Amino acid sequence: MDSSLFFTAMAVLANADLFPFLFALVIGIPSAALYCLELSVIITNFARFSSPFFVLVAVRTISGLASYVNAFFAHRFGKIGLFLSVYLQLPRIVLAFLQFVVYYSFHVENLLTAFLLLHRCTAILCPIKYKTFWRRRSTLLIAVAFVLPLPFTVPIFNLDMFVHVQRDNVTFTLDDHKTENELNSTEIAAWSAVIFGIVCLLLNVATLFAYKMRAHSQQPIDKNKRKITIYTVATFFGQLIMAIFMIFVYLTATNFLDDQNNRYSLLQKWFGITLEQNDILFLANFNQYPWVNDLATVVIPAWLLLWASNKMREILVKKIKFIHFFERHAVGVPVTNVVSVTVIRQRPIASY
Repeated sequence: MDSSLFFTAMAVLANADLFPFLFALVIGIPSAALYCLELSVIITNFARFSSPFFVLVAVRTISGLASYVNAFFAHRFGKIGLFLSVYLQLPRIVLAFLQFVVYYSFHVENLLTAFLLLHRCTAILCPIKYKTFWRRRSTLLIAVAFVLPLPFTVPIFNLDMFVHVQRDNVTFTLDDHKTENELNSTEIAAWSAVIFGIVCLLLNVATLFAYKMRAHSQQPIDKNKRKITIYTVATFFGQLIMAIFMIFVYLTATNFLDDQNNRYSLLQKWFGITLEQNDILFLANFNQYPWVNDLATVVIPAWLLLWASNKMREILVKKIKFIHFFERHAVGVPVTNVVSVTVIRQRPIASY
């Protein structure tokens, strides 16, 4: 591909910052609302969703929704210039907290996604023993997911945060006054993304291998568990998109100084591009943050969970007429039959 044509296309993305924002609203708000409903279903019907798998799903849902809401305060309001006068009055600790949540939730969701993949892998490899293993260790793993990122994110509160008003005097971003040897949250997030990608790809390979083994055994995997496994793998790819985004931010945004005190990025060093081209690539990538974040944190997990979990769908069908209508026409099951089955049959025990 001609490099000039490529950078022309990237320049369009670098200047088109409103469309990603609006697109994120279109896909994000309905998905976040559905995700909230699913979380309420898990909590209010915990007897049916008490398995370690759904506990992990619920915890990741809370983290994803927190990341979704925080993205408005940490990035999106500034992107369209909302509440600038309010942000200028905020103390440094509040700005640091918004930045902290961005990176902390990213690390937490990486770990929880990896644990969900590990759960499905063990469920296929050890269909009898895995339940005992996870009931004993799920609480510990959740604690690890929340505690492990703290040493890498709490130092954000020591940064000298400020509101960086852009040249148009309307839009703004959260930034910090750079000091020597300060915490590079972007670099840590990039390395976390690399490790997350490698570990999860290995878990996916192991799961696929285990699935192939079970397919030729006397104990085939039932349809519901197969859908749950597909859900887990698909949400990993959503989180992988966010991980790639973080890596590219690090490659284009982290600056180094050469012997002549000229700043350069890793992308410039590796590919020999100019500073202007690097800035274009940074903005082209960074402008996609709203929809990339929403896709990974709420859109893919929310809608795939609705598809994968029969229990979740049965409960929501009764509560939301739209989903009830969709269920009746898409699946072809009369409403009366669905209701009668759920009333007559014995309540299933959570086993995922």
